[in-house]
Amino acid sequence: MSRTILIMAGGTGGHIMPGLAVAEEMRAAGWEVVWLGAKGGMEER
Repeated sequence: MSRTILIMAGGTGGHIMPGLAVAEEMRAAGWEVVWLGAKGGMEER
């Protein structure tokens, strides 16, 4: 059974960049990462 984590971040790089770093580490540890952000926001890029 896989483990899944939801990461929600948006608005500015000050929120998105740490969220991405956590997501990368969680994926490396075998977790499935689901990202939730605002449509059209910086995080969509």
